Amino acid sequence: MRFLVACGLWFALAGAALAHRAPNSVVRIAFGADRVHAEVMVPRSELEHAMAGAQDAKSFGAYLLQHMRAEAPDGARWEIRVRSVREASYLDHDYLSAELELVPPRGAPPGRFVLIDDAVTHEVRNHVVWVVTRQDDELIGALQYPRSRLTVERPAATRTAAAR
Repeated sequence: MRFLVACGLWFALAGAALAHRAPNSVVRIAFGADRVHAEVMVPRSELEHAMAGAQDAKSFGAYLLQHMRAEAPDGARWEIRVRSVREASYLDHDYLSAELELVPPRGAPPGRFVLIDDAVTHEVRNHVVWVVTRQDDELIGALQYPRSRLTVERPAATRTAAAR
């Protein structure tokens, strides 16, 4: 009988823990002819841990510029511009979402770069940043502490379409 009670208690607690998993961030990449567009979605709950308090849309863009960079494979720095910031909701979680424009340095192709991102992960070590293509949500890679660098390359299907 004790075994059944212990199992029931374990399943109840495990179910509750899994039902309230912390949400992760997503960076959705769209490759353009001469630049890259990125939508960055960060859950407010995790951002509050990373920034020690509630944040608004106004401060979110500045925070991202402090914690995100892009570089050409040779290390030349890309320019990142925050185009817009808005509040969003996804799967019952509140997010801040930013539209970014990433512009490669002169002569660097927009189809390959290194994304450096430690937003939230610099403080919340179990947080994951999923990087996907915007067109079809194809997984490019993921970042989690201590990893903050990811080589991003235009998928073969979009390279072929861009060449036409």
